[in-house]
Amino acid sequence: MMKSPKYDVDLEDAILNDIIPVKYCPESEGFWISGRNYEAWLASLPSWYAPEEILPYNQFEDFVPSPFDGKAGLCPECGTYLSRIKINIKKPFYIERCLHDGGIWFDNAEEWKILESLGLHTKIHEMFSSRWQAKVRQHQQEMINRQTVIDKLGEEIAEYVFQLADILEDNPHGDCAATYMLRRFENKRKELNGKFSLGSQS
Repeated sequence: MMKSPKYDVDLEDAILNDIIPVKYCPESEGFWISGRNYEAWLASLPSWYAPEEILPYNQFEDFVPSPFDGKAGLCPECGTYLSRIKINIKKPFYIERCLHDGGIWFDNAEEWKILESLGLHTKIHEMFSSRWQAKVRQHQQEMINRQTVIDKLGEEIAEYVFQLADILEDNPHGDCAATYMLRRFENKRKELNGKFSLGSQS
């Protein structure tokens, strides 16, 4: 029998979404998807099925993380410590995976449902790669930068800036517009500084 990664009990057979065989923990309500079963489920999906990925994912305000979420877990198949990645919704949680066997641990069914809503449930193995983590950090930094522009300029002007940036980003000469605006701002600063200096001398 397999032991639960988070509780000293045996895992029980169960089915996720009426399709994927899993091992369920009756005490913590978490479940284990073996790497073999996860890959078999992915292979069974229609070739056209490609859920849209939603990033950054800072929503699901009503979600409450499992009390077992912060506890390190051991792989029920090989006994090694599970690797963890953070899902940065409003109240973040971790999903865990064995890098040796490929199995995945969820602390409750809500975590799986959230990944489904985000279009990430078919990309769990990718999510543990350094490339994916860099992509997430980039998205998060972009959101911080956007919020800074909104805070400084207000929502209306910020929206114009974002629209212009989208247009220029796809234009091979978009940098010319950026250079033009920077020169305008620099000339304006020089003009204001000149007036300030003249005013100080009088």
